[in-house]
Amino acid sequence: MKELIELIKTGSEFLTKRVVEYAKLHNYTKYTATLEENWQASIDGLSKTLLDALEEHGAIPELNVDEDYSNDKIGYFGVKEAQLHRSRGVTLTMFLGLMKYYRQSYLDLIWEASLDRETEYKYAIFICKFFDRVEIAFCTEWTGYTREVLIKELQDANRVMTNEKNKYLTIFESIPTPVIILDSDSIIDNMNKAAMDFLKEIGQTGISVNRKNESLTELIPWISDESRAFVKAFIEGGDMEATIEKDLELPGIEPRHLVVRFQRMLDYSDKFKGMVIIFTDFTDRKQIENRLRFISYHDELTGLYNRAYFQEEMSRLDSGRYDPAAIIVCDVDGLKMVNDTLGHQAGDRLIVITAAILMQSVRENDVVARVGGDEFAIALPSVSTDGLEGICERITTAVAKHNQENPLRPISFSLGAAWGNTLNGSIDEIYRNADNEMYRNKEAARGEYKLLFDSRYAEYGDKLFGQ
Repeated sequence: MKELIELIKTGSEFLTKRVVEYAKLHNYTKYTATLEENWQASIDGLSKTLLDALEEHGAIPELNVDEDYSNDKIGYFGVKEAQLHRSRGVTLTMFLGLMKYYRQSYLDLIWEASLDRETEYKYAIFICKFFDRVEIAFCTEWTGYTREVLIKELQDANRVMTNEKNKYLTIFESIPTPVIILDSDSIIDNMNKAAMDFLKEIGQTGISVNRKNESLTELIPWISDESRAFVKAFIEGGDMEATIEKDLELPGIEPRHLVVRFQRMLDYSDKFKGMVIIFTDFTDRKQIENRLRFISYHDELTGLYNRAYFQEEMSRLDSGRYDPAAIIVCDVDGLKMVNDTLGHQAGDRLIVITAAILMQSVRENDVVARVGGDEFAIALPSVSTDGLEGICERITTAVAKHNQENPLRPISFSLGAAWGNTLNGSIDEIYRNADNEMYRNKEAARGEYKLLFDSRYAEYGDKLFGQ
């Protein structure tokens, strides 16, 4: 029997799939769950009893005329199964019919193992005697009670079911996540307190305690109008769950970012029974994510893009799709002098003013970034030489105008610009050419700014770059 023991120990998946196939084929799933996990438990129970009998006896005892089937392990298993299924309202006919297909599944396991005929016959007889003992014990237990005892047993089972129902309803109402249950016609079957509170928070009126028999369209028009096609496709499709994200903007409330999950509900025969809709408000999380994303690509002081983003932009320009491209490199003049004389807050204001002038001087699709403490860079895709010169002139003009109109905030920065086609070189080469030109212009600009700063400081003193 060692080979049979090994077959049963390793055949759990086969047995489960096979008995589910038989149950579906002969409509037993009409009254039972279709999830294989549930059937797996029953297979495990049968197999354990079968293996215990093999290890204890080596063979199944014959069916003696005066047998007390409740006194051996196989019979005891049948007795316990009778007590369990009878209390659930399962009929004797239904149970015995399904047990025949359990028996058949174990026989199939033997027949598909390619054994010799003698061994196959011996194992099949063993399986049949095992199920005979289980079924006789089951029937003996099932029919051994009076009508009054059976009625009381059903009453007790009904109380247990009612308590279980109340327990799960309590859990459902206590779930902090908004949950709505729909029937197969998308009519509200139930919703928990969190769902009612959520709908009221977003300005949904008419939410009452009696919330059944309302259509999803009537109750939540903002989700139904946008997602009607999605919900229809989900109902008609085969997916067990689906998720959509929605930015909810309704009059009188702050914008919300929602994740809406749809979970299909099936009956015992795998037919669509309805769905569960779960709403998760990710507004705070979305705001944090957006903030983190902004911080990861932006300079905190100026709000411009940072070096990391500018490097990605350089890679994009290096593809050649935006040729001809140009780079402008800008270095703030006198930042150290301002910091040393007036403090770092004054230096920060100088940086912010520089960023504003650069932003107002470029095109909408140009990328302005702060790539260092006093260094800025501008990436210009698809620009002509005349266009590049025009932007440089606008920057220079804006600086001169600023210094004329804002005597307390004198600024200056050195520019370098380069232009080219990345197919003939690289964007890095264009950047180096712009950087080199900036350094050639830097020496003279630094001296000019020192004169400007000294004259303004002599006139205004510590008022320079003040609040």
